[in-house]
Amino acid sequence: MGEMLAIVGLGSNLAGELESIDAQLVRAAEQIEATGAGKIVERSRMFATPPWGGVEQEDFRNATIAVSTQLEPLEFLHACQAIEQAAHRTREVRWGPRTLDVDVLALYAIEPATGEVSVVESAGRWGEELIVPHPYAHQRAFVLVPWADLDVAEDSRLTLAGQGIGAWLESLARTEPGELAEVRPVASPQWDAAR
Repeated sequence: MGEMLAIVGLGSNLAGELESIDAQLVRAAEQIEATGAGKIVERSRMFATPPWGGVEQEDFRNATIAVSTQLEPLEFLHACQAIEQAAHRTREVRWGPRTLDVDVLALYAIEPATGEVSVVESAGRWGEELIVPHPYAHQRAFVLVPWADLDVAEDSRLTLAGQGIGAWLESLARTEPGELAEVRPVASPQWDAAR
């Protein structure tokens, strides 16, 4: 498929064997590059977000990264899943606490000769294993707010379900203003040093 820009959501609310929750996100970003999955071209700030899905647990830390990758979509997904597994990610309770989420939110193919950008849509190509764009990304403040924090979110070619990230945020502000207000940037010396 050639070069792609991947928008990847990172999330954690368990430190696991690391010293902090923030360290989980820092290590995940480092592993994207260290494993050869891709090169980070931009990082959002880190955000504190309340848990989603009704399971009682600690707040999450979320961030979004834009990654340039040469891997095929499934290879990139598998690289992200390997990073989750290295953090001892378990899936015991849906929407429950976890050491690490590395979610492929969207993929954009970049034509090397022209720089033309097109949205990669799975359209059943990879079954249930990889669905891009992420089917619920446009509905969740903990995804949209960090994504909108990226400069690439301003690129009108990088749409999500046919609209720009800013338009989805405006829609969420009308329908779920409380949820949007709960996602707040936090200072994270470890994460901020890498930005």
